[in-house]
Amino acid sequence: MSDVIVFKGAVSFPITLDPTVWVFDERKFDLSSYTGETDTDLSKQAKYLQGTGTQWDKELREGATLPSERRTLAEERKVLEGEYGIRLDPFITNAQPLPEATHVRLHREDQEAIVLSIAEVRRAILQFSKNGKPITENGPVYFYLPETLLAKEEPLTGIIAMEFISAP
Repeated sequence: MSDVIVFKGAVSFPITLDPTVWVFDERKFDLSSYTGETDTDLSKQAKYLQGTGTQWDKELREGATLPSERRTLAEERKVLEGEYGIRLDPFITNAQPLPEATHVRLHREDQEAIVLSIAEVRRAILQFSKNGKPITENGPVYFYLPETLLAKEEPLTGIIAMEFISAP
């Protein structure tokens, strides 16, 4: 089993994803409370970006200060017991697929590769934690589309690479 996922093929920046560090990523979300794609997700992102810009401007004017936000012990414990996921889209954006790339071939360990359109893969959610632990069995992530996660269907497993390709 691989511990990382490689982005390769028709991308400007081949990258390697290490799901074990996503527990520290503010973009993670609890899969047990996932209710699907909503407009509030977009508004949360817009508010986050606006707040980040405001903080940046403040720090330029006044200098940086230590963050005052502290998580409660219950929130810390939840991270160690929960099931978390993260959206795949920001990582695809960072890799910058080339214009000729229209599909992604999901290479899986000891299984047949699956080809999906980039639009579908951008919507994907990667589960990286189960019962507070990194996914080791058939991992390092479980790949869900939003509708398969909501329907509690089996995820795609054993993904070791995502190859960006032109139409198959």
